[in-house]
Amino acid sequence: MNKKYIILIISVLAVTAGITGVYLLAQPTVLGNMSNKYSTQVTTTSGISFTGEAGSRIKFVLQSDVMSGNLDMTLYDAAGNAVYTLDNAKELAAYFTLERSGTYTLAASCDNFVGMYKVIMYLDKTNTNASSR
Repeated sequence: MNKKYIILIISVLAVTAGITGVYLLAQPTVLGNMSNKYSTQVTTTSGISFTGEAGSRIKFVLQSDVMSGNLDMTLYDAAGNAVYTLDNAKELAAYFTLERSGTYTLAASCDNFVGMYKVIMYLDKTNTNASSR
């Protein structure tokens, strides 16, 4: 095989490995998810918890279809204080930076709710300080 082809193949492999490495380092880490679907009216609260470090940027991806009633998504800190509320929307991507390290809980409060929701929480590594990871 010609030296030029060998050098070309090695170069392509090196670039591919570099791109794959950057992708793996930058892809978000899933912190948790929850989803529910109700065909009859229900009043209930569901929650999911995760541990986060101060300065970490959290991404929330919400999909919902509220046919009737109310759906509120609220993030609580370890002391039980409401620190962030997601807007009501059919589709939403929202961000929140944690002020303190600790355990956080995202609560989905349904009041006479009929419909569905799905929310996924990610650690947004590309926009979080390296010391917070």
